Amino acid sequence: MKKKRRTWWVIGALLAVVVVIVVADEMSAGSPVQTAAAEKGTIRAYVEERARTTLPRVYRITMPYAGRVKPIVLKEGSPVRKGEAVARLDTDNLETSLTQYNEVLDAFEKAVQSARIAVGASEAVEEYEKWVSEAIQKLYPDNLVSEMAVRESVKNFIEARAVSMEDNLTYYAMTALNAAFKLLPVYTERDLDRSPLISPIDGVVLKRYVENEVVLGAGDSLLDIGDPAALEVTAEILTEEAGAISPGDPVEIFGPAVGAESIRGTVRRIFPEGFTKISSLGVEQQRVKVKVEIDPEDLEKLRSSGRNFGVQYRVRVRIYTDEKKNAVIIPRTALFRGPAGEWQAFTVRDGKARLVKLKLGLTNDRQAEVTDGLAAGDTVIIAPPTTVKDGTRVAMGSDRGK
Repeated sequence: MKKKRRTWWVIGALLAVVVVIVVADEMSAGSPVQTAAAEKGTIRAYVEERARTTLPRVYRITMPYAGRVKPIVLKEGSPVRKGEAVARLDTDNLETSLTQYNEVLDAFEKAVQSARIAVGASEAVEEYEKWVSEAIQKLYPDNLVSEMAVRESVKNFIEARAVSMEDNLTYYAMTALNAAFKLLPVYTERDLDRSPLISPIDGVVLKRYVENEVVLGAGDSLLDIGDPAALEVTAEILTEEAGAISPGDPVEIFGPAVGAESIRGTVRRIFPEGFTKISSLGVEQQRVKVKVEIDPEDLEKLRSSGRNFGVQYRVRVRIYTDEKKNAVIIPRTALFRGPAGEWQAFTVRDGKARLVKLKLGLTNDRQAEVTDGLAAGDTVIIAPPTTVKDGTRVAMGSDRGK
């Protein structure tokens, strides 16, 4: 009897311990976690990347021919107008050469005229000697002239023809040389016309390569000119992300160079060919250039505010590739991969963490759309610690925003 009573005491003590443990577990504060509520709203998928401001075209003013350029007074940032001379070449040698060429041309014109007169005279002599020879030959059958006279007339005719041909040859040669020499002042006048180097657009000087008077070769750079009103943004996007980008996609341009408020843009062009680039970490990446047109009104407002914003400035772009309204949205930091690679998250139910598998829709760096596994109003754990398991009691902190 005493043994049975002792057994019941042991069982009762064990039950009491279990009850105490359960009650303590229910009353314990649990692991502290940060949480957020799944909310309905609009989510936008985007690609974010560093970029730089560029111009669609930079006009480079170069030396049209070898020569001496005069000092260039324009500086970087100087405004220029279309048709304005932005640099000038020393033309003293060209002007002297043009004067000499014109004098040579005058002399050749007179030589050509003289050769033309000589041709006319020799042709007249040839015609006369031909007439004399034919006349004498008609008299020979009647023995009115000697054979020697006949032969002499033929010889004179042949000599006159040779002189006429020589004079014609001289005339043609002089005419050809005169035509060639006429090109010399044409080339010189063309170079004189190109000696003031003209701006092709309204814009500003982006870069000045030379300042003082100096002798340069043909093609050497003098100035770069661009139109700040045509400022655009060039981003180098990873090719695996660029596939979702299309011309016309809206773009948000932001960063320290822009200031506190971002400006708007639109994808204008995606280059058809990618290129290899080594990242700062030494990783080989395939990227493609994407051109973004800046909203003219936003660009004007930015400059009107007094903010300096020019070419080759570093910015960041956020290219929005898709949008969905009335979606169930949770913070991206609540997600993690399961053993099979599926998306999972911890939701809080009755004070305990519960593991749920999720199906996702649109995602970006901060948010994710849940298409299955959660409903609006459910609470998820943000960046769950490794100590949290399915069924772990948790103590929720202040809900974070999205």
